Amino acid sequence: MRFSFSIDDFHRLVCQFEDGETSTSAESSEVAAGLEALSEALDDLRENGFGECFWFTSAGEYRWVLRRHELELVRLAVLWCGSVAVGFQHVLWHEMPMAELTANLHSELARMAAATASQRNG
Repeated sequence: MRFSFSIDDFHRLVCQFEDGETSTSAESSEVAAGLEALSEALDDLRENGFGECFWFTSAGEYRWVLRRHELELVRLAVLWCGSVAVGFQHVLWHEMPMAELTANLHSELARMAAATASQRNG
């Protein structure tokens, strides 16, 4: 699974998920809040074996759920809710080694934090 963060034309944080066969994405209207929430969820995963965060948009919310499974694996579910009547729908479900997932996400979080800081300063 590859994670790629960007900021779209509407100034939303976008995480693109690609595994070679499929591609999907999640968005957050607030870039800094989305980066911080996911970073905190990764900290919780490391410390407690479980982490979650929400990314909010004008049309609904994404919920990231990370759970350690069998010591070295992490199950990642990303869910979308556009309406309480419909509830949460799966955007992504993936299982991968914890070291790989956390390294990939931390790398993208750091890259985006640096990019957004340079935009604010430049």
